Amino acid sequence: MKSPTQFVKSPARRQAKLAPAGATSSPADAPPRRRADADAKTRLLTVAERLFAERGFACTSVRDLATEAGVNIAAVNYHFRSKEELYLETLRHALRRSKDITPRFARILRTAQRVGTPAAARQGIAQFIATFITHLYGRQGETDYSPALMSHEMLHPTGALDIVVREFIEPRFEILKELIRLARPDLKLDAEVALHAFSIVGQCLHMHFCRPITLQLARESALTPRFVNRVARHITAFSLRALEAPPALPGADAEKE
Repeated sequence: MKSPTQFVKSPARRQAKLAPAGATSSPADAPPRRRADADAKTRLLTVAERLFAERGFACTSVRDLATEAGVNIAAVNYHFRSKEELYLETLRHALRRSKDITPRFARILRTAQRVGTPAAARQGIAQFIATFITHLYGRQGETDYSPALMSHEMLHPTGALDIVVREFIEPRFEILKELIRLARPDLKLDAEVALHAFSIVGQCLHMHFCRPITLQLARESALTPRFVNRVARHITAFSLRALEAPPALPGADAEKE
């Protein structure tokens, strides 16, 4: 004997019976509950991106996120399990949604490696810097929260830092190191190569962290494309000059010992 529940056709079975053969489903055809869940998750990510960028992780509460997204507080745990998981997914979402420059960096490196000369590597480093600066400061009218999110994360690290470094930062840093190795074949130690890469990246990041002070000291009213290009050219010239094989510094031999 069949149980009472076996006589009841599920909504999914009824829908399948009504749907014409060969029909494909679309987001609009999804059950209302599923669409509502997807919308709530998207709203949470969008709101989290802005609030975490403005306030940082510690100063953004779950209630703030839920209120701004127009969802119940329980929706955070339902979709992301915790505030920490939401924060990590927000970082990933922002970094992926922003223009991912890692493939561009990889193309720059491949071009330099095909030529295989220090001069080609220096040209690649110049392109790396210009690409990084343009990406970091964005274009007028664009909203990209990823630099602000990364600023908070670097100044006040959370458990997400290791994952972000591994997935997004380290691949770009390794590309820069390979360009430096090609430009300076005499640099045998990885630590030496890394220090040169730190110097280049540090110059690029400096204005991001010190933007208001830098603009005042440079007598600039705003971070205009003209000023950004000027900074990129300066960092390139400064870095390439520094990459020229220098004479041994006093005490260098003693340090190696």
